[in-house]
Amino acid sequence: MVARMMQSGIGASLPRNAGPERENAIMQSVENGDMAPVSWVPVLNEAAGHTITLLVSADALRIGTAEAPLRVSVTARTMQRIADMLGCVLPTVRICDLIWAQAAVKITPCIYPPNAEMATTARMIEYDAAVSKKVEGRSGLVENIGKNWCISNRLLGMKGMAANYGFYDNEPRYRSGTNEQGPYRLWQPLGTRHNMDHVDYSQVARLVSRTCYVDGAKRDLVDILTDPTLAALVSDDGPLKLVRLPGVEETPPIDRYAPVDCAV
Repeated sequence: MVARMMQSGIGASLPRNAGPERENAIMQSVENGDMAPVSWVPVLNEAAGHTITLLVSADALRIGTAEAPLRVSVTARTMQRIADMLGCVLPTVRICDLIWAQAAVKITPCIYPPNAEMATTARMIEYDAAVSKKVEGRSGLVENIGKNWCISNRLLGMKGMAANYGFYDNEPRYRSGTNEQGPYRLWQPLGTRHNMDHVDYSQVARLVSRTCYVDGAKRDLVDILTDPTLAALVSDDGPLKLVRLPGVEETPPIDRYAPVDCAV
């Protein structure tokens, strides 16, 4: 099955192994508009006497045609560059938890054993097919589509490192939240063991728009993330001291990808 998909789909054009060449090919697809349309879904929260409406992608970033798109695995560095291009930010742990809590389609995570194949394009395609099979026939906000690359104050002073989080389930001993005291269980608590160029099949690209609404007014999520009062809407780690992965050169935004405003 995987071999047939690589021959006929977007996977055929990607290098077989992880590395800068594959990351650049994924970036080029996004830049060229060779990606499935993004469906923006509202995710809500209340804290400190305020409300927020976030706009997040219903599914992971998928490149290729609308008829045969592929959820791509990306490094944290590429995730940041894609976020820049699409007018987005990386999610916080709290945003990830809100997405899980409000997902219309909840699936069990597709987990493969760690081995030499976990970063290959073949495994990426196999993983995408497994997720699609579990989602098939349902629509709306989906989770678990994969693990998330996150922004967190925990990255302060950790040059070249990235933070990942996700794969919610009933069995793991780990708990959600930056301090692992949250209400959900998951296989990947907030971790900072990978550098920004690590990739494996599970690290997909969930998009979180910079456009948000606080108390009904349109705002830039970057401002909310750093606000002493409003940060509680989107962070369980206090106001963020970084809103991008440090050390990643900023990529200019592409205007045609601006998310559609939602009514609030």
